Amino acid sequence: MSQEERDARLGLTGLTGPERETRVRRSREELDRKTAAARAALRAGRAAGGSASPRPGA
Repeated sequence: MSQEERDARLGLTGLTGPERETRVRRSREELDRKTAAARAALRAGRAAGGSASPRPGA
C-alpha cells in the first residue's frame, strides 16, 4: 500500500502538516481509550470468572 493510499484510508489527504499531526494524535488517543476499555472489560470478565485471554499477560 502506498503512502497516498494510507493517507486516503486515514482521511489525511489535503491536510496541512499541523492538521495531519492533530488528526493522527486524536486517532491515537481514541485507540488508546478503546484499548484501555477493552482491557478493563477483559479484567472484569476474568474477575467474574469469565474466559481467559487468548494472549496471556495482555
